[in-house]
Amino acid sequence: MIALAVGFLGVYAVQVLDVAPTPLVQHLIAWADIAIWATFVADYAIRVRLSTDRWRFVRTHPLDLVAILLPPFRPLRALRAAPMLISGLHRARLTRARLAVFVGSTSLLVVFLCSLAFLDAERGAPDTKVTDYGDALWWAAVTVTTVGYGDVYPVTVEGRVVSIVLMAFGIGLISFAIGTATSWVVDQVKSVDASARRTDREVDELTAEVRALREEIAALTEAARAEPDRRTAP
Repeated sequence: MIALAVGFLGVYAVQVLDVAPTPLVQHLIAWADIAIWATFVADYAIRVRLSTDRWRFVRTHPLDLVAILLPPFRPLRALRAAPMLISGLHRARLTRARLAVFVGSTSLLVVFLCSLAFLDAERGAPDTKVTDYGDALWWAAVTVTTVGYGDVYPVTVEGRVVSIVLMAFGIGLISFAIGTATSWVVDQVKSVDASARRTDREVDELTAEVRALREEIAALTEAARAEPDRRTAP
């Protein structure tokens, strides 16, 4: 499913950037788009049918449902890739370290996706500020980092929807980065504290052993001194 979502991104990028060399390739790209969407619909339908509690499955898998029910408008259709990827991540059950790597790479992927959707929505609109993909990519980078220079902004309804999605993602991404960094620092401090406590226990044990050895040596020394006195006694 993740591979299909990435494939969907490639198909959508070819359509938006209009880099298909021939009409035949354009036709094949369009059919690939439909086939990928149909695959996700079939996958969802099969899993709902196999579920013992179908309503509970629908309630607990909202992203899967969003991925197949987004409106068929081309800019909004690009947003299907995000729930597709997140749904695949949920099934993969990644570890914490792999999750951090996935979120980092997905962040770049979402910026790329939203810049494509923004270009698709804004290009050719009256009073648009977007003339090529470079403008759309600059807008995406400025928006996701919550900088907001205001030199490029949406003038269409679809463009504003994409902007809202990217702004929400930017806030979530920054929160995730701060939370992850804080969690890492706390874990490191706990690890250092645990190591320090373990070292202190080991030092205390060694000190007790040294003290016991000293007492034993003192006792042996005292016994050795008393032995000649017992031998010389009448």
